[in-house]
Amino acid sequence: MTGFAVTIAPGGPTFEVRERERILVAARRAGVWLPFECGWGSCSTCKVTLVEGEVDLLFAGAPAVTVRDARRQRILTCQTTPRSDLVIKPLTVGSVPSAERPTTDHTGELIGREELGPDIRRFSFRLERPADFRAGQYAILHLGDGVRRCYSMSNRPGSPLVEFVTKRYPGRLGSERLHGLPLGGCVELELPYGDMWLRPGSRPVVLIAGGTGISPVLALLLQLHGAADPRPVQIFYGANSRAELVCWNELETLVAGLPHGRLHGALACPDTAWPGASGLVTAALAEHLQAADAGDHYLAGPPPMVDAVLAHLRERDVELTRVHYDRFG
Repeated sequence: MTGFAVTIAPGGPTFEVRERERILVAARRAGVWLPFECGWGSCSTCKVTLVEGEVDLLFAGAPAVTVRDARRQRILTCQTTPRSDLVIKPLTVGSVPSAERPTTDHTGELIGREELGPDIRRFSFRLERPADFRAGQYAILHLGDGVRRCYSMSNRPGSPLVEFVTKRYPGRLGSERLHGLPLGGCVELELPYGDMWLRPGSRPVVLIAGGTGISPVLALLLQLHGAADPRPVQIFYGANSRAELVCWNELETLVAGLPHGRLHGALACPDTAWPGASGLVTAALAEHLQAADAGDHYLAGPPPMVDAVLAHLRERDVELTRVHYDRFG
């Protein structure tokens, strides 16, 4: 036997899960669409009740794993594999994907690697067919030996090209493998995941990036620019140094093409010639984001930056439903 049978209760379909394969991936491959959002164990959306059987948790550090869930036999399908045949009970099950996340598998060939800043590069992968995603979403890259990492697309959808702006972190296996991949090398990708895509409407748009969080924010800005969106748009971008404030010239060009666009930067370690804010990106928010600008907020970056921005927005009484974010790390 090459895998285990998983049955949906009550009276639902049965599908096979290969050895050490995640339940969510096997269900998707079989055309059984269980609830999910992040694919990484952070959001809890994919939790189901384990009615029968035994399982292994593949990512013990998944943020959404709780002691209470273990008592209630609730498991994350995105990070769990069977050790026996299973019966599970999800909140919902469908035969087609959601419009926001038509997630599928791709193979990507590395065709470009651009140096942007200190250990910061833009990687360009050519897929075997056009990728169906929304600007702001991300992919999970399989980098060998079970190593998987999430990276947000920095380009617009609709072509066989996907691009990622990433930083190399010495000693981190996933980062080292991506940055060590030679031109012509191939990786397997799952995409799209995530909920940080542009909502329609007339409210102002506020884009906030820290470090390589500029990757999804750049994609969102490309969408706004390409559609000649009439909404007021403000972009806030923070980094440690001017050299790490990558893609700044691209941002300036895109913002110049928007009817109501403004770009603000913040550096934690500015030089004397830096004209923007000093400190974290929240310093630029405090200086330039007025009450009248309250709209839909999209932010991406490392956890400390995202948490600081969320706290800043809460202090300004920004409604949670108007904030969409990706916490990198």
